[in-house]
Amino acid sequence: MSDPPRQPPRHRRIDASPAFRHAALRSEIRRAYVVIGVMLLLELMITRADSVSNMDWRVILASAIGVGSIIIVQCVILLLARHAARTGRSIPFWFILTTAVIECLVPTAIIMIAFASGALSPYAAMSAPPLLAYGTMICLMVLRLRPWLCVLAGAVCALSYLGTLAYITVGLGIDTPTTGLPRVAYINSASMIFIGGLAAAWVAHEFRLHVEAALNEAEARRRIAMIEQDIAVARSIQQAILPHEPPDIPGYDIAGWNRPADQTGGDYYDWQRLPDGNWIITLADVSGHGVGPAMVTAACRAYVRATSSHHPDLPALITHVNHLLAQDLPDGRFVTMASVLLTPGSNALGLLSAGHGPIVLYVGAQGSVQDIMPRDVPLAVIPDTAFGPAQVVELARGDVLALITDGFVEWSRPTATKAREQFGIQRLHESLRRHSALPAAAMIDAIAADVAAFAGDEPQQDDLTIVIIRRTA
Repeated sequence: MSDPPRQPPRHRRIDASPAFRHAALRSEIRRAYVVIGVMLLLELMITRADSVSNMDWRVILASAIGVGSIIIVQCVILLLARHAARTGRSIPFWFILTTAVIECLVPTAIIMIAFASGALSPYAAMSAPPLLAYGTMICLMVLRLRPWLCVLAGAVCALSYLGTLAYITVGLGIDTPTTGLPRVAYINSASMIFIGGLAAAWVAHEFRLHVEAALNEAEARRRIAMIEQDIAVARSIQQAILPHEPPDIPGYDIAGWNRPADQTGGDYYDWQRLPDGNWIITLADVSGHGVGPAMVTAACRAYVRATSSHHPDLPALITHVNHLLAQDLPDGRFVTMASVLLTPGSNALGLLSAGHGPIVLYVGAQGSVQDIMPRDVPLAVIPDTAFGPAQVVELARGDVLALITDGFVEWSRPTATKAREQFGIQRLHESLRRHSALPAAAMIDAIAADVAAFAGDEPQQDDLTIVIIRRTA
């Protein structure tokens, strides 16, 4: 067995991200402006450290040279960063490394120019305001989002400071500090400079983690927005394939209604006129709800519509659709379907239920409600099974046949004992009986309102679909 492929280091993966690269360039641009501002402020502090009349022009010149060089470097960084942002590239690594070293050496250069020009004594120059510039340069290195640069900055600043101290001690032969401070104080200053670099590296690491987290969250939100947009499109397509007008069948009042639990659902209803003038009305419920079942409902509807022209009788139609779905659906996924074959002018309907319920018949003359139980298994469970024969249901004037998905009867609410109580089949019977005199569409609205009133504030738990077939003649 071959070894699994090695994953690239985490920092390389995030550095390769266009979003991180863009964030790093923005940080680099802001850092350049901050460095320019800090250097100008430092120059102002140096020139106002004493009265202008007593300030040696050589000190002003030395500090101006150092500050000016840093400002020039930052201007180059600004140009490169803006060019990289336009072209989708990064600032070259060698330039980042070079500028980091230059910035860290500038405070040392100011110190050396100050005592080399005679403006300050060597040890006085070692403790002058330019010493503070070390910490400033290290601190601003954090904005480059590279912890190792902070460590490098701390090391360069500390070593250059110690190198200057060694030059004063060995090169100039000045063993005793003239400032009253012991020599160890200068060594400790170098140590603190390096420790500052380590601390800045930790801050840069934490800052980088926050930037990565923010970018990952933004990317996740972008993907979620795309998924939601795709789901919205799927919902619009699913709603578009539902019938928009009731079928015009003399002697019948027919209506259908669907409301998924999510943006897309696993229920659908449809009606279609066959070449021989008969009508087929179907209602199906795919196991589960969401995007996956929604795709199955679209396939199921397409199979029924394509097959009905060649298999006008219900058993042959459902048998063929079952064979097609069994080939497509994964194990464990199934479809319950109720199909009605309706002949205009006849009060006898053909009904075939492939594992679907509830199917409820209201008999107007008796005011009674009865359930019609399925006689066949759901679709896609047994690939080669034969369905049928269809049941014959006779409707007199005022009778109602309701095809309903189980989302109605299974919508539940909590009780005082914390047990959940479902709307149930008995309440469905009562609702159907109470609203039986209404037109089909109004009857659907009334039944849906009864279920919603029962559930109260409880969210819808499953897809709701209903078809009402009401005999009017």
